[in-house]
Amino acid sequence: MVDIILAGGFGKLGQAIQLGLKNTDYRIVGILSGHQHESTYPVWTTREAIDVKADIFLDVSTPKTVFDNAKWAIAHDMLLVVGATGLSDFEVDTLRQTATRGVLIVPNFSLSAVLLMAFAQQAAKYFPDVEIVETHNPKKVDAPSGTAIQTAKLISEARSTTGAKTTEEPARGMRVEDIPVHALRLPGYIAQQSVLFGGTDEQLTLTQSTTSRTAFVPGVLRALVGVQELKGLAIGLEKVL
Repeated sequence: MVDIILAGGFGKLGQAIQLGLKNTDYRIVGILSGHQHESTYPVWTTREAIDVKADIFLDVSTPKTVFDNAKWAIAHDMLLVVGATGLSDFEVDTLRQTATRGVLIVPNFSLSAVLLMAFAQQAAKYFPDVEIVETHNPKKVDAPSGTAIQTAKLISEARSTTGAKTTEEPARGMRVEDIPVHALRLPGYIAQQSVLFGGTDEQLTLTQSTTSRTAFVPGVLRALVGVQELKGLAIGLEKVL
């Protein structure tokens, strides 16, 4: 068995992971949470209270805690899978420099989201004019999403020329790698992202949707397998597929 410490285990994704890891080769040995919860697992509300060893630290908590959690896991010689968003480029570089074992940062565990990003990279070679629209539920604490930011970075790396210049009024979205990103927060959504490309007299729209957090569990399992083969830090589930 591979022992897991799960951070953020009582959020909706964390609860889906708890169920998804049952009857697998992965065993949750405790949960790090901002609040005390009744659970069949040990629950700690501070990192200092953790009193067990684990092979992998799996973090699906919040942007507020993810960096400190990651530093703690590295210092305690654990493999690290980060599914929480909010890490800055500086923080990622810091983790890269301090990592002695595998660290996998996953902006999105959804396999359809990973494929969307891969297809967007291909399209960007031929359609440099692009915008991103992402939609999540109103409780999502960061905007734009980590997936949208990563998508913009991948598109920027792939396209050979920059898009046409447009106005930069607030309604035009936040610029990420000079790509407009629009974040919607609406009830009834889990996660959805569209990447819209425009060319001469033609358009290409790529869209993926996630309707249940159970959809993320297969990606979590792939990440847990993949991080054990990593040396150093990698970003994106596609790095271990």
